[in-house]
Amino acid sequence: MSSLRFLLHLAGVVAVSFGIVSGPQAASAAMCAPKNAEPVDTLRAFYASATAGDRAKIIGAFDSEGYLFDVGERYTPETIADVILKIEAAGTKPAWNLEEPESHVACDLAWATWTTRGTFTTAGKVEPATELGSAVFVWRDDMWKIRFFHSTRAAKV
Repeated sequence: MSSLRFLLHLAGVVAVSFGIVSGPQAASAAMCAPKNAEPVDTLRAFYASATAGDRAKIIGAFDSEGYLFDVGERYTPETIADVILKIEAAGTKPAWNLEEPESHVACDLAWATWTTRGTFTTAGKVEPATELGSAVFVWRDDMWKIRFFHSTRAAKV
């Protein structure tokens, strides 16, 4: 191999190794979210989908590698959607209000915390619930997707 061909080959190997070569995957992996894209909007859509019992939209709020912790269990987006739908099918109607959200964005990664105040209504009996939530988001396909979600009951005051 001539020294020129060797140098060109070496330059190609270095470019691929360091992600210098552009392409659809390289471009999408490095895309930062627009300044006006708010990760909390994904949370609001998640809660609205859960309230409406829309399984596809519940799952769609999550990144393909997303998961969550809630009521002491680990769930996939599919399993939490099934739990929500099972609760609703049994006659319990949840209502969630996202309050005090605080989010931080770093290019294609974001995190947020919030308080959820809501109710669970069963046979006319209304049980209030306050939860503290946190999530990590990734910017994928021109939208924020939940990568990790955690919710825990707030201490009663």
